[in-house]
Amino acid sequence: MIARVDVSLLLASARIGVGVLLIAAPTVVLPREDAGNGTNAVLMRTVGVRDLVLGGGAVWTRGRRDEFRRWAAAGLASDTGDLLVGICSARLIGRSGAIKAVAVVAPWVAAGAAGLVRGRHRPDAVPRTR
Repeated sequence: MIARVDVSLLLASARIGVGVLLIAAPTVVLPREDAGNGTNAVLMRTVGVRDLVLGGGAVWTRGRRDEFRRWAAAGLASDTGDLLVGICSARLIGRSGAIKAVAVVAPWVAAGAAGLVRGRHRPDAVPRTR
């Protein structure tokens, strides 16, 4: 038996995990020299709240295809914005920093786009767990 994997649902669930991590332990993802900066911790927590809300909304609506797709699309839009900010930030944070920023979010954009495209081509697709 082959199990179907719903990429969008998997991504939404992962987003919840990332959100919880960033809210609970924001300095875990920061470079050591930035971990003591309270402003950076607050910014990481705000990103965590965003991810928790977007992932939670998608998971909450997983049985209602149109609503689920809206939440998944909102997550993709947010990640795409992050990607563009990373690309445009090279002057501010240097080329290496910009590459790191893009590398962190690019897989999320790719997975989000793949999940939405895959779901669009299956008219009977209703996101659900198996």
